[in-house]
Amino acid sequence: MNYNLTNITKLLEKLFKAGFNTEKAILMISLEDLAKLNDITSLEITIILDLKKAIKTKKIVDFLCTNNEKEEIKK
Repeated sequence: MNYNLTNITKLLEKLFKAGFNTEKAILMISLEDLAKLNDITSLEITIILDLKKAIKTKKIVDFLCTNNEKEEIKK
């Protein structure tokens, strides 16, 4: 699934409001936590999974520079 910086920002706002406001807290998000979030979409779940990978590998900037934007930079 493709997503952009706007999708990431909207999701981060939801996570911060729900109390997931540190890298450690985001890494600890469980399925039960996702069920408690209001109006979470499948795209947002995908973003959360990718965000967790980026945090673990310390590649946050790469994560924020989404696939579409990376292709434009290469041109």
